[in-house]
Amino acid sequence: MSKFYPEDLSHIHSHELTPEKVNADVNCFKNGFETLQIIKPATLNDGILKLNQADIKKYCQAYDQAEIDVTKFVPSSGAASRMFKDLHHFVNTYDKQQPLKNNLIAHDLEHLLDFFEHIQDLPFYGALVEKMGSTKTKLTSDEEKFEFIKAALSYSDLPKALIPFHNYGQHLLSAFEEHFFEAAEYASQKGISKLHFTISELHREKFDQFLVEKTDFISEYTGVKFEVSFSYQSRSTDTVAVNPDLSLYRDQNGKLLFRPAGHGALISNLKSIDSDLIFIKNIDNVHYKPGTEDEDVNVIYKKALAGLCLDFENQLKSHIRNLKNHASVSQIKAAQGFVQTHFQNSVEENVQCLLEFLEKPIRVCGMVKNEGEPGGGPFWVKTKDGEMSLQIVEKSQIDLQNGNQVQLMEGSTHFNPVDIVCSIKDVDGNNYDLEKFVDYNQGFIADKSVNGKPIKALELPGLWNGGMADWHTIFVEVPVETFNPVKTVVDLLKPRHQTYVEI
Repeated sequence: MSKFYPEDLSHIHSHELTPEKVNADVNCFKNGFETLQIIKPATLNDGILKLNQADIKKYCQAYDQAEIDVTKFVPSSGAASRMFKDLHHFVNTYDKQQPLKNNLIAHDLEHLLDFFEHIQDLPFYGALVEKMGSTKTKLTSDEEKFEFIKAALSYSDLPKALIPFHNYGQHLLSAFEEHFFEAAEYASQKGISKLHFTISELHREKFDQFLVEKTDFISEYTGVKFEVSFSYQSRSTDTVAVNPDLSLYRDQNGKLLFRPAGHGALISNLKSIDSDLIFIKNIDNVHYKPGTEDEDVNVIYKKALAGLCLDFENQLKSHIRNLKNHASVSQIKAAQGFVQTHFQNSVEENVQCLLEFLEKPIRVCGMVKNEGEPGGGPFWVKTKDGEMSLQIVEKSQIDLQNGNQVQLMEGSTHFNPVDIVCSIKDVDGNNYDLEKFVDYNQGFIADKSVNGKPIKALELPGLWNGGMADWHTIFVEVPVETFNPVKTVVDLLKPRHQTYVEI
């Protein structure tokens, strides 16, 4: 048990936490989390569906014809600091006596050589050069490029959502704004599109300013009105940080450090959304290009995932209603067959057991072919009761000392781009209590630093990992063209983030 001082208790309570909860967090650091047991990778026709053109047409029509309420849910609280991490390193280590190339090589930044050759293609290049007082269309000297990068680092203090991602001639659009354009295409009903962003309370004013300045233009361009809501990560989900020796970390004033517990903490934000279908997508995965083939593919597959979700939901709720309404023997057998067909699991011929299995929220997750991107993938895993379950699994959740498990992990064919359509309403139209479907043994311990000092941080089960562990899950292969993340500023120079049209 950790020892707490009176000022600690005040700090703990200010985070809506208790000393018992803090001690439980410390025990998680000491004991770690259980690893998942992979049975096999989910592959095409064995856990991952591949839609043919007839399927796509059917599901798109089902979605377009449905009279339902939809919301696009976008986790957006992340800072841009990691996006500019290498550029910070470059500026901090730059030696003006050495050529730029030598600086990059000397500090393991060779991967930025091509970036510096094409910085004029960055979306915010013109705006920054103008702000610097230059009229050049291309910076050529090392000194000019260094000064440009120093200016660009002003963006690193912003939320990632507000970084300019694309230049459309007269309009420089941030990731935040791009989600409006996308939502207008596939997440609008009767000319209205609902978007919900989870943000840091510290930056609320900046987001409100963007809404005032930009939404009228986007509404005029798309012909869609937007209803925008925000929520913050609850302080009660924060977790305490510890030193490498697992003692409580304290700053120079002896104060404990509490950190946001990752996107898994957003499960309570998600359950507050009152819509029939919810699209979930990361803030940095956007590539709106009016009238281009990429845009059409993106929209088509979003609608297809939504139509598939509706189709599955209708089947699921039909079985639930039958079971709740004095089901016949044939109806019980039909529900049992539904479970076996869709989940490769067996449930005894018992109404209560079947209902316990069936009454869960649904997620349909797009999966792209694995091309080496870091992150989780789709797998069949063994549950505590010995059955199989489809899960999105991160590398950190695998026992890397187990050669068989590593081999199975490396055999994964697909990658999780966080492209999800979900239904969180029960058969009576009420939202499920999503916390009941979290596997709290799937948390993460991450190595971080504070003011250059190493610490360990605790993260709750990821929103689409352990946070949705007990949901009904359907994996669908989607084209790689629908996945265009921006993890670092260098990614903005990739072809699908370059401007094709003016708007």
